[in-house]
Amino acid sequence: MKTVLKICKKCGMRIGCCDPDGDIHTGGGCGGELIDTGISSDELDVMVKVSNDSDFIDAMIELKNKDIIEYNLKMSQFKAQTAQYKDMFSVPNAVRCPKCGSTNIQIVPRKWSVLTGYMTNKTDRVCVNCKHKF
Repeated sequence: MKTVLKICKKCGMRIGCCDPDGDIHTGGGCGGELIDTGISSDELDVMVKVSNDSDFIDAMIELKNKDIIEYNLKMSQFKAQTAQYKDMFSVPNAVRCPKCGSTNIQIVPRKWSVLTGYMTNKTDRVCVNCKHKF
C-alpha cells in the first residue's frame, strides 16, 4: 500500500498515512480533519532531499494542485539534482567485483603459488559480499 501525505486542518501537522481513507488526526488528541495532499512518500523523500523547509513543501503541494505539469517538471529536476549529488560523492574509479559489482573489496595475500608450490608475495582481491576471488 502506498503511503500518502496528509495535513491536519486543525493543527497543521503533516502525517504520512498508510491508510488513505483515514480522515481524523488521532495522534496527540487533536482530532482535526485530515486533508489528502496527493503527495506520495516517494515524492516527499525527493522534496526533503532538496529542502526540509515547511514553506517549500507547502509550496510544492500547492503547485501540484494548481499546475501538475509544472510540478512534474520540478520533480524531475529535483530527482536529477539529487542523483547528480549522489554521483558526485561516489568513487568513480573504484575497483568493482566482476561478479556482483560491489566496491566492498578486500586484499588477501596468497600463501603459495599453484605453479611452483612455493610461498609467494602476490595478493588476490576478494569481494566481501559474494566471496569472488579475482
